[in-house]
Amino acid sequence: MKIKRIVKLKREMYDVLFDDGQSIKVHEESLVRYVLIPGKELDEDEFNEIVRNIQYDQAYVAAIKYISYKIRSIREMGDYLNGDYEDEVVSRTLLRLQDEGYLNDENYARSLRNTLLNTTDKGPGHLQRELKKHSIPENTIYEETEAFDELIDSERMNKLKDKFLRTHRGSYSQFKQKLREKLTQRGYRSHHFELIDFDDDFDEDSYFEKDFEKYYNRYQKKESGFKLKQKMIAAMLSKGYAYDKISEKLGGMNDG
Repeated sequence: MKIKRIVKLKREMYDVLFDDGQSIKVHEESLVRYVLIPGKELDEDEFNEIVRNIQYDQAYVAAIKYISYKIRSIREMGDYLNGDYEDEVVSRTLLRLQDEGYLNDENYARSLRNTLLNTTDKGPGHLQRELKKHSIPENTIYEETEAFDELIDSERMNKLKDKFLRTHRGSYSQFKQKLREKLTQRGYRSHHFELIDFDDDFDEDSYFEKDFEKYYNRYQKKESGFKLKQKMIAAMLSKGYAYDKISEKLGGMNDG
């Protein structure tokens, strides 16, 4: 087969057209490397070899572009390339990228740890989950998670507490419970919770009155006396308010 003509495309890509109707898209680098010029003749083996090498070149170029946006894990890069290239091409590309230092799971894990620490409110448990998704080696996951854990201090934890407290509407006891749930979801552990100072000047009286009125208006339509008190006590306790405070509020009600 003979190269009939070459058509320039966008982004340093070219369409190489052959006289038998076949065509291949190549990067400018491949065009030069394999001396693909009009009139050049290739037998079938040469053509197939060039196609394989060009696929490899294209996969490498695509990978470099993908890395340019942000650091990637080996697993992440493999998943990205698998959609467009054969397994052999992907494997060769991943090995080349590792040899050249573009892919390194230890560097990826360390970078992700620093990102989570400095730009998010996530904790070590979140880092652990993310690294497992990327098939990072277990020893690296352990090392980076423990390093993250050691960097968590009372300042970070109290900033998180203050952030969530600003939007809380209800009892302080309920806030502490919800805060623990939120921190656990974000990857923090029990010993991180112990770093928090809960000596806040939080006035829950207005929320108590609103919740009391809400539940009273709901239950007094169907209940009265002792049963109404029981309903109110159960509802207010579930919101985290103190029993003594609830009893005092209910003190003037008739049990009849």
